[in-house]
Amino acid sequence: MSLSKTKIMKDIKFQMSLDLYEHCTDDLKIKMDPYRTKMNEMEEKEKNAIKKRGKAATVKPPNPDDDPDMYEPYWFPDDLGSNNTGKYQLLGVLTHKGRGNSGHYATWVKRHGDWFLLNDSKVSSVTEDDILKLSGGGEYHSAYILLYGPARIRTSVPEAEEEMEVDPAK
Repeated sequence: MSLSKTKIMKDIKFQMSLDLYEHCTDDLKIKMDPYRTKMNEMEEKEKNAIKKRGKAATVKPPNPDDDPDMYEPYWFPDDLGSNNTGKYQLLGVLTHKGRGNSGHYATWVKRHGDWFLLNDSKVSSVTEDDILKLSGGGEYHSAYILLYGPARIRTSVPEAEEEMEVDPAK
């Protein structure tokens, strides 16, 4: 018996972030509400800080690995590993390039706010637009597995420009 492989060539869009709040139970929503409110407040403070500087520059968020105190824990105190907001960010994509019976796999990861393509032994910097092109529809890299992690709540937002790392490339 011979098995044949088929690759779906349809362009299937995916999101850079997910909010699964609407799929949660009412009890869980009540538990998440204070964390979601705090996250929304911090996002608003960050937008206001950017407005105050009068620049359209993109501010790179601090890396939680370098300074874990810059972020609140993303889990409930009584449930380690949970997600206290229901919000997730895309952190990695496994792709396939080629046809169903042949091709090549590659990994795309977000690290320190930047995206990278890990293709065998070569690592390349890529943009978020490059990631969004992985939605399929041809023989180019097509997203095969999407890896999401919890969105993080900042503990503070620096007001002064010199306190923030501005990414001039964006």
